Amino acid sequence: MAKRIFITLGVMLLVMLVIYGTFGIRVALAIKKFSSMKQVTVVSDEAAKADQWQPYLNAVGNLTPVKGVDVSNQLAGTVTAIYFQSGDEVKKGTLLVQLDDSSQHAQLQGYQAQAKLAELTFERTQKLFDKHLASQADVDTAASNLKAAQANVEDTQAAIDKLAIRAPFTGRLGIRNINLGQYLAAGANIVTLQSLDPLYATFALPEQNLAALRVGQKVKLTVDAYPEKTFEGEVNAIESKVDPSTHNVTLQAVIHNPQHLLRAGMFANINVLAGKAQAVVTVPKSAVDYTLYGSSVYLVQPGKDDKGNPVTKVHQVFVTTGEERDGRVAIEKGVKAGDLVVVAGQQKLHEGMEVEINNSVKLD
Repeated sequence: MAKRIFITLGVMLLVMLVIYGTFGIRVALAIKKFSSMKQVTVVSDEAAKADQWQPYLNAVGNLTPVKGVDVSNQLAGTVTAIYFQSGDEVKKGTLLVQLDDSSQHAQLQGYQAQAKLAELTFERTQKLFDKHLASQADVDTAASNLKAAQANVEDTQAAIDKLAIRAPFTGRLGIRNINLGQYLAAGANIVTLQSLDPLYATFALPEQNLAALRVGQKVKLTVDAYPEKTFEGEVNAIESKVDPSTHNVTLQAVIHNPQHLLRAGMFANINVLAGKAQAVVTVPKSAVDYTLYGSSVYLVQPGKDDKGNPVTKVHQVFVTTGEERDGRVAIEKGVKAGDLVVVAGQQKLHEGMEVEINNSVKLD
């Protein structure tokens, strides 16, 4: 009985050894197979470019109108007619509001009659003087009365003109602040009028930049409302003194706004073009790896594998970076124009690693 048990256990043990031995051999073969496979990382690359970058001085500022007023009335009166809508574009001299001028028109007719009578009296007195039938004093009195009557006519006509509120210049109106039939005291705010093209941009730069500034310098401007659009203009004035508290100098530039996209009061990013364009080597910003130890890029270079076959490898180089513009970085040292740099997938790389290039997907 004991012999049978030992034989059975022996057979079972032999079967288990065969099973686990076969599995172990297969695992070992798989490990050997995978260890012999090449570890190739797929990356994207791009050639470093030789560009011409215009140096500029960066500042922030505010947009103000070249012409901008709150349209108001000089004389008090009741609104009898409104000839505009909020937001209208108007030309210089356009009638906006009419105040009640009926009393002034009645006065004007009386003064015109007095002026006509004074004119006739002066003419008669002059003829009598020529015939030595009137004195010089009579002529002077008649002339004085005529001038006084004419002044009354002109004063009343001026009052009538002031009761007709007109646009002082071409521009865009804001929101209407009055209503038909409303009594307006002198100086009431009727509506805002802004000239939108051009606009002023007012900004400040440090005093050390003063030698590089001059009237007529070109400027480029962007605003948050239209981040992809650039507006252009030129410096038209430089403050005659430096602010002693900030040591900044204030500048004013005229900004062209033909499409009327900009508005007075907007916050603006301003670049003042200074000096001649400079030659730089640039790479996409995604190609640069910024660390505490310095900035580096991976160059794509030809190499050989263990068997001497040609392959593509990467070489990490530390670089000196410069200015950033529009998603590109100027490289002052470490890369030359035409060098292929890795722009995607470099987080998996290390020095001398074999890679495969795939540029089918372009980065934004």
